[in-house]
Amino acid sequence: MPPTFLSVGHFCYDVAPDGYILGGSAAYAALTARGLGCPVRAVTAVGANFDRGNPLLAGIETAYHESPETTIFDNRYDAHGNRQQFLSAVAQSLGSRHVPAEWRSPDIVYLCPIAGEVEAALVHSFGDEPLIGITPQGWMRQWDDSGRVFPQQWENAHEILPYTDILILSDEDLGTYPDALEKYIELVPIVVLTRGSRDAKLFRNGSVLNSPAYPITEVDPTGAGDVFATAFLINYYQTRSAPEALNFAHCVASFAVEGVGTSRIPTLTQVRSRLRK
Repeated sequence: MPPTFLSVGHFCYDVAPDGYILGGSAAYAALTARGLGCPVRAVTAVGANFDRGNPLLAGIETAYHESPETTIFDNRYDAHGNRQQFLSAVAQSLGSRHVPAEWRSPDIVYLCPIAGEVEAALVHSFGDEPLIGITPQGWMRQWDDSGRVFPQQWENAHEILPYTDILILSDEDLGTYPDALEKYIELVPIVVLTRGSRDAKLFRNGSVLNSPAYPITEVDPTGAGDVFATAFLINYYQTRSAPEALNFAHCVASFAVEGVGTSRIPTLTQVRSRLRK
């Protein structure tokens, strides 16, 4: 039976040439988990302008919390794939009080802030020892008055990571603080560092495991890290095999970058057709 999956973070709007499209780590994760056959729930905060009836979110049980605004990102990429982000609106924060009592015993919890919105204490909200995974990008961002996003130190990592099973982050997340990786490795049992279209490195018990990405033609890398993280958590929960989970996650993410936004998040059948042995 597939594991139950809960994502916590902002559903947002990403700026696109023709308007807004669905974005946010929690949304990418929920769509990925649904595609892989898992029962899915999400906890988020959005404003009145967010389309809660979006058919893309069908089948995902969502606890929407009212906010004055919906988080809005403008992701701009240069010819080398480097991203500069602009943030024009931010929804309210999410804490333990926002997680329904009957939702607190999933198999997998994915805490995935995009603008610092997940409160540190929320990591203590779950019983029955679920597998807790984190992508910290939202805690590692700051922005100026124009909305331009810059990296910052993850100040409350020590309040969260000791109560977490798996940390998944990218070399972009580390930004100008690459030395922080060593501190994270000391605080959490498994750390996975993704490096775009190249590979991923898994750190556990003093050892390092390298896993190459799948060669594909990239159209849009937005959300790929969240798709990877979700697939890794689900497969690792099922197999407890780090090499197998890395391979599976690379495969799932390879589909996601072949289209714009969430348009190419795959089904489990599609993944099995491409999965390398």
